[in-house]
Amino acid sequence: METPVQCAARLLVALNELVDREGTHLRAGAFDLALEVRKRTDPIVHRLVELAGEPGVNEFRTEVMAVVERNALHAALLQDKMDEFSAEIRRTDQARRRTAQLVPAYVRSTTGTKARFMA
Repeated sequence: METPVQCAARLLVALNELVDREGTHLRAGAFDLALEVRKRTDPIVHRLVELAGEPGVNEFRTEVMAVVERNALHAALLQDKMDEFSAEIRRTDQARRRTAQLVPAYVRSTTGTKARFMA
């Protein structure tokens, strides 16, 4: 049977691999894949938290902090991209509204009179 220290070590290796994979997906712009990987880390983190009080598991504290820091960098990168996409959506919506306001000036009249602007 696996000891708490062995279990924590195994989970920490798995967590490191997942955080590395998440970073790779983020850098590649594969945000959907990064999200899937992030969801897979949740149970591992919860189990590590459960094991934190076990004797000997505290020795992994430095490694856990390194993973937490990398995860925070990934979260910041993801937030920056979300902000960037939100700004692009706002610009697109503004352009769509401006275009909708201009359309009546370029549409032929349905009453039979000629439109002001014709080619």
